[in-house]
Amino acid sequence: MEILRTAGLSKSFLLKGEPRLILKDVNFGMQQGRFVSIIGSSGCGKSTFLELLAGITRPDAGEISFKGQSITGKSGFLGYMPQDDLLFPWLTLTDNVLLPVRIKGGNLQRARIRIRELLPVFGLQEHATHLPYQLSGGLKQRAAFLRTCMCDTELLLLDEPFASLDAITRVQLQLWLKQITQELALSVILVTHDIDEAITLSDEIHIMQKSPGTLVDSVLLEQQLDLDDPQRVKLKLRLLELVR
Repeated sequence: MEILRTAGLSKSFLLKGEPRLILKDVNFGMQQGRFVSIIGSSGCGKSTFLELLAGITRPDAGEISFKGQSITGKSGFLGYMPQDDLLFPWLTLTDNVLLPVRIKGGNLQRARIRIRELLPVFGLQEHATHLPYQLSGGLKQRAAFLRTCMCDTELLLLDEPFASLDAITRVQLQLWLKQITQELALSVILVTHDIDEAITLSDEIHIMQKSPGTLVDSVLLEQQLDLDDPQRVKLKLRLLELVR
């Protein structure tokens, strides 16, 4: 079943007093339960695309529909995780994770029970009362992802969630993220510059080119490709060429 569709999305911003077209005529669709990555060079509009989907900003033209309902310019329908963890330093991990429920006026007692159930799944059971400064970078990202999951939506938008982490932690969290999204039956759109990350995690990869940004191609991954698989090397070279 198709869970998300965009039609003719365009967005411009004022730069030095002049309008600059960032995205033009972006058409995109995804099926429920899929893990989709969007790759492209810096400045091509990937993050802007996620912000449009999340309702943080409104497109100049075009429509966004989620499960058949128009959500153009509306927030609260999709879970959104920006590049930085944005954990409040004075709140415990649990209270940080509760924030989406508080903002929506949800049932806090029920949410706390749900968080207690999910903490072991996310490897955070020993850190529920810790403040952010007591957490490693990887644990902060796990907490931020759990907070995004508490938005109570079937589709999560992840904007380079591991970009600030060291290489070893990043690989560990990539494998963890793949497992978690499968266990929780989540649909995910990931924006990344890391082509290896996209290949490791994705069911499909979409390529965005800039000036202005638009989706130009996509690749379906029908099976997991090992790091030394010649097909993986061939795919990476193809994606690199498309990004360039």
